Amino acid sequence: MNPRSLFLAPAAALAAGLLVLAAACGDDHGSTESGMDHGMMSTVPPAEGVIDVHLSNWAVEPAIASVRAGAVTFRAIHDMGHMHGGEGGEIHDLAVAMKQPDGSFKVLGQVKDLRMGDTKELTLELAPGEYELQCNAVEDLGGGNVVSHYLKGMRTKFTVTG
Repeated sequence: MNPRSLFLAPAAALAAGLLVLAAACGDDHGSTESGMDHGMMSTVPPAEGVIDVHLSNWAVEPAIASVRAGAVTFRAIHDMGHMHGGEGGEIHDLAVAMKQPDGSFKVLGQVKDLRMGDTKELTLELAPGEYELQCNAVEDLGGGNVVSHYLKGMRTKFTVTG
């Protein structure tokens, strides 16, 4: 066999493999409106204009972390299917609060008393600014055991752009 063909055959196979890989990883034009690829946080709500916000012990997890100013609908979803004894979390709330100049938060609207498996929607007209999505539920579990969901960490930052 020609020594030159011994080099060219593996090189050709490598080049063909790289072409296949490049085609597989190339732009599929399936990016979001904000120009970000799938799997990245978007700054635009889903086409139907509803942002799913999953509530579980002890997390508030919106599908996206930023939207443009205007009417925004949040769909609060209590994801838990069961509780662990004495932990709390049977009910959750979703409050949308805007950060004030002094650093405090003003609640603009909320849905309350979501039980396990419940879903409720809240639509608000939001101006540009920094917000916090919060669960302000407080549960009395008896025996002096009171659980504040907010103090357990059920809050997350949310941004509204101009």
